[in-house]
Amino acid sequence: MKKVFSLLSITCTVFVFSQEKKNDSVGKLLEKEIQEIEITARRKLVERKIDRLVFNVENSTAASGGDAMDALRVTPGVKVINEKISIIGKSGISVMIDDRLMQLSGDDLANLLKTIPSDQIKNIEVITTPPAKYDAQGNGGLINIVLKKAKKNSWNATVRSSYRQSTYPTGNMGADFSFQKNKVSIFSSINTGNGAKKNIDNNSFYYPEEKWENESPRKVENKFLTARLGLDYELTNKLSVGFQYLGSFSEMNIKENNTASYIYDTQDDLKSYIISKAKSNEKPNLNQFNFHTIYKLDSLGKKISFDVDYFSLRDKNTRNYNGNSWNNNNVPQSYFAAINNNNQDITNYSGKVDVELPLEWAKLTFGGKVTQSKTNNNVIFYDNSSGTPVLDVNQTNEFDFTENTQALYFSANRKFNEQWEANVGLRAENTQTKGYSKDLDQENNNTYFQFFPTAYLAYTPNDKHSFNVTYSRRINRPNYSQLNPFRIYDNPYSYTEGNPFLKPSYTSNFEFIYTYDNLESKIYYSYEKNGFEQLGILDSNTKITRYFVLNFLKTYNIGLTENISFNPVKFWTTTNTFDINYTKSTSDTPVTLGSLNGWNTYLSTDNEFSLNSQKTLSFNVGYWISFPGVSGVDKVSTNQSLYAGLKFLMLDKKLQLSIIANDILKTQKPVYTSYSNGIKSTYRNYYDTQFFTISLSYKFGNQKLKVSKHNFGNQEEKNRTGK
Repeated sequence: MKKVFSLLSITCTVFVFSQEKKNDSVGKLLEKEIQEIEITARRKLVERKIDRLVFNVENSTAASGGDAMDALRVTPGVKVINEKISIIGKSGISVMIDDRLMQLSGDDLANLLKTIPSDQIKNIEVITTPPAKYDAQGNGGLINIVLKKAKKNSWNATVRSSYRQSTYPTGNMGADFSFQKNKVSIFSSINTGNGAKKNIDNNSFYYPEEKWENESPRKVENKFLTARLGLDYELTNKLSVGFQYLGSFSEMNIKENNTASYIYDTQDDLKSYIISKAKSNEKPNLNQFNFHTIYKLDSLGKKISFDVDYFSLRDKNTRNYNGNSWNNNNVPQSYFAAINNNNQDITNYSGKVDVELPLEWAKLTFGGKVTQSKTNNNVIFYDNSSGTPVLDVNQTNEFDFTENTQALYFSANRKFNEQWEANVGLRAENTQTKGYSKDLDQENNNTYFQFFPTAYLAYTPNDKHSFNVTYSRRINRPNYSQLNPFRIYDNPYSYTEGNPFLKPSYTSNFEFIYTYDNLESKIYYSYEKNGFEQLGILDSNTKITRYFVLNFLKTYNIGLTENISFNPVKFWTTTNTFDINYTKSTSDTPVTLGSLNGWNTYLSTDNEFSLNSQKTLSFNVGYWISFPGVSGVDKVSTNQSLYAGLKFLMLDKKLQLSIIANDILKTQKPVYTSYSNGIKSTYRNYYDTQFFTISLSYKFGNQKLKVSKHNFGNQEEKNRTGK
């Protein structure tokens, strides 16, 4: 007899044996009846584990039908502002996919995440104090994107397409295929897209004798193709091997046709202005390979895994710009034109071993990793003001950078009883770097060895209450491009320059978390030293802005976060977050303010509505607001966003139609105010966050397919390429 209890998404089969005595004298039992009970239960939208918060993306309407960036926008505890990702109350986070670090930055990270359909994501883990097993990279913690797995002895396929309308349209198409039978698992995925977005950078510089108003609208055209292919094979019951390939090929064309700088006197009368245009072309091509083996020592969970990884990145970037300066009578004063090329070549090798030993008294994990990264940046500058490109050797440079890292880690987890659980870990990383500028004939070497401890203590007196105390120490290494000492010009009045003497920053994080039923209260404290970020250094004489990366910050942060998720009525799930924190930053460079402190407050609400009893029609609406506060040595204005979504499931839930609207009121426009050499500057940027998306996907095959996927072991080094 089979009984089915439909409570939604996790399935388990329980065999119940009804037994009676066969012989009272010997006490033998006879199996009389087997009942198979299939239970399907729905995971909560938000779950709390000992070291992380888990957001189940597959249960979210707002995240469906989009990409990984859309899913992160509605993840509790995460902020996405102008495509910059952060954890509430934290800075310097890293992003992982299936436990592999992907430390990309800015547009490069956003562009990669946009190639991952949100319907492939099972959940997103927000890890504010990561355990010792993970690389120590990421000052503020980690965001782990967990992709869906598949079941054995079946196959599955999905085809999908989407259309997004922001300022310009964007189209995406993709397909996935998975197969697993007996000892063989195969998985593959391909995604392609073509479209554009409009980014607008506005800034104002308040010099003593004049004010500069700069406007820089950009049309960013992007077409991409990404592909994944993997194979896993069980050689024996104990030994399995596999490989994975990831390829990413894209081309971006950036057009800046109306960049303008207006110069006003102290009476706000126009003195002169500069009009320029630019065209950039970038072609990053990435190929990455992974080979892995897993050896099971026994059937109780003891195992050893090995990973060998290689990736190469080839990136060609060409920027061509020209313009005129004019007086207030519209008479041209001067003409400028230049071509700025930057070719980048990065290779990385890594190997790692991980051991898991669940023992009677504790679960032990330990292992090690070695990596080597080599990068070559070749910056070539041509003066094109005469119409014929002339090489400028003073602004041309080739820069080589090599980094070697060796790491060991150990952790132990013990559950003393039903109420108490503890975890302690220690990671050691030893790093050697060498940077060499050929044209400057300048070599910079650096060696550092650091320990990164972690600790967790959990007390759970009953099902409704739990207490957690955590500690971790983290490191934030600069991206390779930030170490390149040469200049890349946007125009004659603005350039970016790397710093070969840049050092990592370090952060200590403490948290106390109390959970009562669906309410989570967290008190946190962090201290970052040797912090670095890019500064806009203004010169009041030349009016040139130099964007330069520098170690100059110490930041203290203490705060309180409240999260609550509950069902006011059966068909409505609401998840709400409130955060307030006090931040103090001190600077050791005279370029900026000596210190800045203040309060930051953040509120968000996300609401899921199931509109019919079959669970095939759902609606989502959410809103978040970040009130005026501080970030480093910058003051930040109010920033907010309203979003909504609809999801329709048809044809026995195989066909899904999703409609998403983001930043409906077009209010995601933060203003940053800072001081450089005593000169006030404001930045008002908008990155096309108001958009409408409609997507369609169809699943066929066996929906219970499960594929065991293995991921790359050198994602940290790949991510720091900035691609």
